[in-house]
Amino acid sequence: MTFVITQPCVDVQDQSCVEVCPVDCIHFEAGEDRMLYIEPEVCIDCGACEPACPVSAIFAEADLPEDQAHFLEINTLWFEDPAAARAMVGGGAAPAPAAAPAAEEPASEAEPAEEPAEAPAAEAEAAPVPVAAGTQVEAVEEHAHHDGPAVSQYGQPSPIGVAALAGMLVMLVGVWLAPGDPVNGGTPIIGGIIDIIPRLGIFRNLQGPPELGVVLILPALLFLLVFIVQQARELRGFDAKRERVIAGWREAGVPWRRSEESRSHELEATINQLANDRFPFPDEAHPDYRTYVNVPEPQLALEFTAGGASRSQVFPDIVVVEHPRNRPIMVAQVETKETVTRRQAELVWAQLENDDAPLYIYVPSGFAARARDYAMAAGIEHARIRTWRRQPGGMLVREL
Repeated sequence: MTFVITQPCVDVQDQSCVEVCPVDCIHFEAGEDRMLYIEPEVCIDCGACEPACPVSAIFAEADLPEDQAHFLEINTLWFEDPAAARAMVGGGAAPAPAAAPAAEEPASEAEPAEEPAEAPAAEAEAAPVPVAAGTQVEAVEEHAHHDGPAVSQYGQPSPIGVAALAGMLVMLVGVWLAPGDPVNGGTPIIGGIIDIIPRLGIFRNLQGPPELGVVLILPALLFLLVFIVQQARELRGFDAKRERVIAGWREAGVPWRRSEESRSHELEATINQLANDRFPFPDEAHPDYRTYVNVPEPQLALEFTAGGASRSQVFPDIVVVEHPRNRPIMVAQVETKETVTRRQAELVWAQLENDDAPLYIYVPSGFAARARDYAMAAGIEHARIRTWRRQPGGMLVREL
């Protein structure tokens, strides 16, 4: 048995699977091919490539969807006749399955745990949208060819910090030049300096109250405070781009990764329980709200527009919209321990952030600090991090 790359890879060609393949059996020719191909005779059926694919394009041969079965032949053919395989990809590829229609049934009657936004901006579309078969949010097209960090590791200095530093320097120069007598309440620094260098004509005609230097000290201290606060934020962002040092005793001695089937099962159960517990809409307070869950099948897409044209579509795990206009009110993304990564933050979380529809990111207990670092490094400012943990009495959620 081998693994097969299917339709979602066409015109995406993300190479995450190539990086994790232990036998180097995934190939393509840049500029010639529209997708990647797995060589069936070399593939050892380890399954490392399947969870690494950001668009869920890789399936085990036995798990191939019916409408993607012809890609088994395409993958094999490419290693014998690349031109024939490319022709099949260009003309014989089947369309991706369409999203299921949105469900209208109400969820639990419990009180909502999250505060709704007052003025949502991004528009959601309830009509079925062509999507690739998958479970979690898919990376949008502009991030498909991802050769490095989506966020610059060395950004320009903050204009706030530069302005505060300049203001502080101006105030200190004013203090230094302010006239006065240190004995009679003037500025202690300046009285002696002007007497020492009387030959410089620039100081001979200076006039001003002796308290001027003291007055200028106050805004100088304020500018210094602003500068320190801004630099602390800049250093925090820089530190977030580095991996945390984890004690050796916390790491397992033998590398182990559970199967994708087990991870998907836990993810689906967690998403549905969080949707019922934290987003039980419609309810008495918000009868016009509707909650949609995009796992295991996509139901509702968030569509972001620019200039009246659709720019991108994403499928968060949980979406709360205002019915019937389908304006997004709240967006939630649920992660397992395998998906709390920098790449997930850059390709998925960053696409879901919106100033008016708050983004809630749920990560397993113990991953909060790591998720916060990844979100900050990806330039995400308004995400609200939550941790979840299963226990006998139900789901335990902590709000940071």
